[in-house]
Amino acid sequence: MSRPNPYGFPPVDRIGGDTARIDESALRYAPRDPAPGDPVVLLLHGLGSHEEDLLGLTPALPGGVVYASLRGVLACGPGFGWLAPPPLQAEDLGLLEESAAAVEDWIERRLPGRVIGAIGFSQGAMLALQLLRRNPEAFEWVVALSGAPFPAELPGDTALAERRLPALWGHGGQDPLFDDAMIAQVREWMESHVELREELSPALGHGIDEQVLAAATAFVHERLEERTEG
Repeated sequence: MSRPNPYGFPPVDRIGGDTARIDESALRYAPRDPAPGDPVVLLLHGLGSHEEDLLGLTPALPGGVVYASLRGVLACGPGFGWLAPPPLQAEDLGLLEESAAAVEDWIERRLPGRVIGAIGFSQGAMLALQLLRRNPEAFEWVVALSGAPFPAELPGDTALAERRLPALWGHGGQDPLFDDAMIAQVREWMESHVELREELSPALGHGIDEQVLAAATAFVHERLEERTEG
């Protein structure tokens, strides 16, 4: 899986056997392990990171749910990932599908019917969107931070577009992975497939700042309020 890329990412390598699986020993929950009936929100990290990364957001995020942070199924240097480094190629969809299947398998075995949303950063955002493209009923909402859908038409896209699921897309105006054309492309896709709320932080690079975090917190709070009222 090694190939040069202009962003300096190390290559990704498979972990263990031929079938990708979530490493349950690496799972992290906040503020505690889920009790029976607790709604759960997935946290999906970016390339080269790990399960501890997005847990740092949870003190700012709304309570009333358990946040489950998963480790990527591919090794990437000292960290982990969900697919190959950018720029993506058509064959990289296979790795993304393997990662999505691993997450689906883990949910079905451990938390069936209890995962209500996903917050993903970069590759984790692409994975969160991929899970919805595979099954539009997978979540009630999604937060995609500094990420994008995989650039291909997929079989589940029509059903996802019909559902109009709430989605927040938070990103930076100085992100080196997103030029103006890429931003326009992602915006067009999101607007046509989900009920989009966009948060653009003009000075932000490839990351999460206070503005984007505040938008994500407000978005999740609204979704949880709707769930309670419903």
